[in-house]
Amino acid sequence: MNLYRLLASCAVALAVSAPALTLAAPKAAPKKTVEAEKPRMRYVVMLGSHDFAGLAAAEKAILDDYRKGRIDTDELSVRLIDLVSPFSTSYIPDAEAWVKAQPESYAARLGLGRLQLYAAWEARGNKFASETSREQFDKMAELAQKSLENLQASLSLFEKPYSSYTNLIEVDALLSQGQMQHYLDSAIKIDPAATHAYRRYLTYNTPRWGGSFKHLESLLAEIKQGPMPPQKQADLEAEALTFKGSDESLRRNPAGAASLYLQAYDRFPGQNTVWRLYWAAKEFKRAKQTERTIEVYTRIIEAYPDEAKAYFERGYQYDQMSNYELALKDFVASAKLGNKYAQNNAGYYYMVGRGGVKDLNLAKSYLSQSAAQGFEHAGEKLKALEEMMANEAKKQ
Repeated sequence: MNLYRLLASCAVALAVSAPALTLAAPKAAPKKTVEAEKPRMRYVVMLGSHDFAGLAAAEKAILDDYRKGRIDTDELSVRLIDLVSPFSTSYIPDAEAWVKAQPESYAARLGLGRLQLYAAWEARGNKFASETSREQFDKMAELAQKSLENLQASLSLFEKPYSSYTNLIEVDALLSQGQMQHYLDSAIKIDPAATHAYRRYLTYNTPRWGGSFKHLESLLAEIKQGPMPPQKQADLEAEALTFKGSDESLRRNPAGAASLYLQAYDRFPGQNTVWRLYWAAKEFKRAKQTERTIEVYTRIIEAYPDEAKAYFERGYQYDQMSNYELALKDFVASAKLGNKYAQNNAGYYYMVGRGGVKDLNLAKSYLSQSAAQGFEHAGEKLKALEEMMANEAKKQ
């Protein structure tokens, strides 16, 4: 799976005493915010309503910013992706209508090619080749070929079609026509300091795609000799280390994977890449190395005190170790930052006195906050708590 389709998760519950009273188990945080999706949502509305004039104006503004040097090639790629990548392949007919209405639009051709590429992946599915039917492969090839044709057509519609070559690398991964290096070289000629084409090439030259990490290391060594800024080089190196970690994880070496994720984060640290630390903690947890797991969550907390998920995850580890006093502190810290699962757990702790403090009023406060955010187990505990409080009131 591509790194850009990361951190899918689901909520689960762990029984701690009576079956009806549960603690919330860890749940991954979403990578993207609604705020970050606003430009793309606006463009999706334009595409769905066939506001091609609006899309043309947006395309012109983006390309003008690039031509006048206001944005670099990587930022151009990001903004074009926002413009031409709706949320569903059901928009393919709309993209076809856009191409028909504006045959000279670079963004229209690029967008149609990207959608057909996504459709090819959907047709192929995500199972092993041995579990994928001939019909699925044929449909994948058919859609990938259409994507290839539209992306190749887009090359003549813009003087620096870097994004087209980037996507053609991925098309070649599906069609196996041996053109991947050519597409990378073409992108590099346009801008050797940009990273997006390198990223795509790195993705599809890992061992699971028939490539090798030795080859990728040689490529990274070549990049160091070029004009790419050191910060971008570090970002690519971190990505390669992440792929190595993923490979080790698949090889059932979770501790080795965790070590590589830590190296990747250290190579390119920041709150936008803190997910690598979460991945490292998850692998240490799989390796049953609880102390190392806690160390990683502690590291996140020390660097980013507003990471509610890290407090919650560390608290959960303490709970599993029966270190209830430290678990309560972390659940409360996470609860105050708005984590509904931590609010549930803090409420339960105060409800039964786990962690050394029994406070039914605090329990009600935290359980109410969690229930208000829609966490069903908190609502169940809240009913039990209210009954408990009513019984105690009768005794007085």
